Amino acid sequence: MGKRTEKRRIVMGKPGNTAYLLRYAWGKCKLLFFTTSLKYIFSAVLPLIGIVGLGSVVDALVTGKPAKEVCGVIVVYLAVNLAVSLSKTGITYLDNIVMRKASDITQLDYMSDCVFINYHYAEDGSILDLKKKSISAHPVWFLDSLFKLLLYLVQFAGVAYLFVTLSPWFVLLIILTSSVSVLLNFRKQRLDFDFSNAQTPDNRKLEYLFRVMSDYKYAKDIRVGQASEFLSRKYHTVLERQIESLRVLSQKKIGMDIISCVITVVQSVLMYGFFSYQVSAGQLGIAEYTVLIGATTLLLSVLFNFFDCIGKIKKTLDYTDLFREYRKKVADNSDIALGKYDYTPEIDWKNIRIIFSHVSFTYPGSDRRILHDIDFSIEPGEKIGIVGLNGSGKTTLIKLLCRLYDPTDGVITVNGVNIKTIPYGEYMRHLGIVLQDFCLFAYSIKENIVFDGDPSSEKMQRSFKQTGLEEKISRLPNGIDTVIYKFLDDNGIEFSGGEGQKLALARAIYKNADVMILDEPTSTLDPIAEYELFSQLSDISNGKTTLFISHRLSSTRFCDRIFVLSGGQIAEIGNHESLIKSGGIYAEMFAAQAKYYERTGGKT
Repeated sequence: MGKRTEKRRIVMGKPGNTAYLLRYAWGKCKLLFFTTSLKYIFSAVLPLIGIVGLGSVVDALVTGKPAKEVCGVIVVYLAVNLAVSLSKTGITYLDNIVMRKASDITQLDYMSDCVFINYHYAEDGSILDLKKKSISAHPVWFLDSLFKLLLYLVQFAGVAYLFVTLSPWFVLLIILTSSVSVLLNFRKQRLDFDFSNAQTPDNRKLEYLFRVMSDYKYAKDIRVGQASEFLSRKYHTVLERQIESLRVLSQKKIGMDIISCVITVVQSVLMYGFFSYQVSAGQLGIAEYTVLIGATTLLLSVLFNFFDCIGKIKKTLDYTDLFREYRKKVADNSDIALGKYDYTPEIDWKNIRIIFSHVSFTYPGSDRRILHDIDFSIEPGEKIGIVGLNGSGKTTLIKLLCRLYDPTDGVITVNGVNIKTIPYGEYMRHLGIVLQDFCLFAYSIKENIVFDGDPSSEKMQRSFKQTGLEEKISRLPNGIDTVIYKFLDDNGIEFSGGEGQKLALARAIYKNADVMILDEPTSTLDPIAEYELFSQLSDISNGKTTLFISHRLSSTRFCDRIFVLSGGQIAEIGNHESLIKSGGIYAEMFAAQAKYYERTGGKT
């Protein structure tokens, strides 16, 4: 009973999925409906014109019509054929452009999903697999298959009319023999559908390994670590598993392919034998014979392609269940960036007070609590240091403040307003952030600083000066228009880790946001460069509320207060001097680091 109900649910879902994809495609590109339908109408008519035209020419020759009349038939045939061919070429050219546009729009949707879905799900394996499977339900491809079905219907109607007029029983015989091939083809498509779904996780692994082994940023580690054989073995292990699965699939399909080939030969024998017999018996003329041979060949192709197209549409509709599930998951899990709050509360961002009120956090899908009952306030203009051992929860705390995640318990407020209720774009506009795992893009230095905003030369130069990049950039031939990396420009340059981190910091300074969040902003700098940067701390923060997360406790000496995290909780709060005097975790950490920077011979 359960299987019957499920089967009925799936069958009933096909019309719903068809309507869904049509609405989706209509919403993305209405013009595509017009261009694709016309393209396939012209494509459907062309072979029929060829069959009828050739039959008319042969008939004129066989019946001994005057040369002038024969030439007239040929001219009409060629003129009609040329007109339809040119129309098809023109509309196909337009359809390719429109289809590319619609495909790009859909691809942009997938890219936007990665940006707007809650951060955790951007790397969730089940979401990534579902995304990859859902691409097979691409509305543009579905629309193309649907209108291709119209082509086969038009061609079938054209050739069926000829057979009904001349030999309707032969049509029935051809259809009956074709039905076996059609059923076998449906079976093969089902096997391909199941195979494709089963291979999705392995395909993701192969894509990752290919990206790692071909991406420049991994090249150094692969060489110095001699990891090429390790990665190659990983690749070949997955590849061999896929090849074995493909071999099993091929064994299942080869018997069906052999039967289909035999059926095609049988149909050809029936076609030529039947019509040749009718000609020898005087029941058909040469012109009719020519038309029927061409029409039968077209019919065989139409029958197979028609049902093959139905099978592909059915497969797309099966994938549409996954496409709709994917779209629903994205919609349900994009509440942080695309929240329902469209009201922007009035907040004095120049004078804000940040409060973590009994905040706890557990990563989605995990039972381990990373932060537990975090409770503190940050006053306007304070410079706060956040320190702790690895795994203490420092970066997670910043991720909550940056709204990459929502707290599991508790609330974070600015001036008494829950940050979840502030429109995401408005909230992030007031934060200048340098993350520990910062990212630079393969575009110009200027674009890495301002993105698509209007550049201010004065602000840019100030940010370069404050981060120590001014001299470096002034020496570059193209200055701020110099492209970073060589992915998109052969003349691109490579920044060192420290220079890249300075550029990321310059981006945050240029933004001139009201709150600065610096997560390990000097982790790749040497101690001297770090000291020089932090000596300009007052100028960089310029009275703004600033949070520093750092392993190097020398940087925290500049802070008004320091929060020491341990085991996901606030263990100590105070300034550098008071925490040293208390002899707690901070003092131990500072002493452990300080011995590497002790004075020897009057030098640090």
